[in-house]
Amino acid sequence: MTWFVYRSPYHGVLGKHVRRLPDASVLDWFRRGWAEAAPDPQAWLQGELGADVYGLDTIFDEVDCRSLPKPSSMADLRKQLKRHLYVEGKVTVDEHSVRALTDDDEVPLAYYFLDDVLVTDRPGRLTYPVHGEWPLPATTGDPGDPVTTIAYSHIGDVDWDTQATVVRLPGVRLPDLGRWLRTTATWPAELTLLRGCVGPDDDLAAALDRMNRWGAWDDQELDLDGMTGDHESAHRVVLDVMAQVEGREIIPGPLGGRRPALGRIEVADHLAQAVFHIDDEFGYHQFFAFDDVWAAGHPDLAKSLRRWFANSWDPLK
Repeated sequence: MTWFVYRSPYHGVLGKHVRRLPDASVLDWFRRGWAEAAPDPQAWLQGELGADVYGLDTIFDEVDCRSLPKPSSMADLRKQLKRHLYVEGKVTVDEHSVRALTDDDEVPLAYYFLDDVLVTDRPGRLTYPVHGEWPLPATTGDPGDPVTTIAYSHIGDVDWDTQATVVRLPGVRLPDLGRWLRTTATWPAELTLLRGCVGPDDDLAAALDRMNRWGAWDDQELDLDGMTGDHESAHRVVLDVMAQVEGREIIPGPLGGRRPALGRIEVADHLAQAVFHIDDEFGYHQFFAFDDVWAAGHPDLAKSLRRWFANSWDPLK
């Protein structure tokens, strides 16, 4: 079997679309496309993959126009794709995958064809990419050294390839995260916002709900005026912003209007996860916080999730 993953803010709350394909290998899928995609590659791809994948139809257009020979090996496929597949970035082909980076002049996009051999062999890289369901499982394992990892895409920018952050907090576990954040002052913008959203009760779910309904923006950046000082003052700013958007179905966002009702928040003892609606076209941004207890129960998922948000379009890079 083969996996297809489309990393795209247009598709789903996790910013990706995942589809299982029946073909034994990536090469088999492309060879089948050589035979079946004409005369309407876009319609064939939509049926096969369940998504309109930017630029992928161009290779099958060229198959029909140029009578390209069916590739007999991944080396043959590599030559054909590098010559005839339209991408704005790059395409990488090895024995078990095709990985392409492109963009549609609005946002970066990437797609991956991965065979089961590769996914099984590289779980610390590929478990999260091929996981297409919300929410992540919240089961846990045995505690290790206390540490909390926070991974998130920046909610004021739709460019996931450069606008994502992973922060590690040694000595902290998730149940203590709210209280711990209240005692700190200097963080990247999203964590500065989360810190201000934490109330005196240290309720992380309530803090994420306030973050989901944030309505103060400076163009496409978070407006955090007054939130970098002491926590009490920062939380007052948050409550004031919440009061200004109370009861509104659509609130100000970085690209126009946000719909907080479309956001999702799940908080368990050792895993917090949220998706924030940013725009009807450009979708959602994601937030995960997990500690060593959750990671012990899902080591491959934890490792691959960190890598997904670590500023590279290619999880195998």
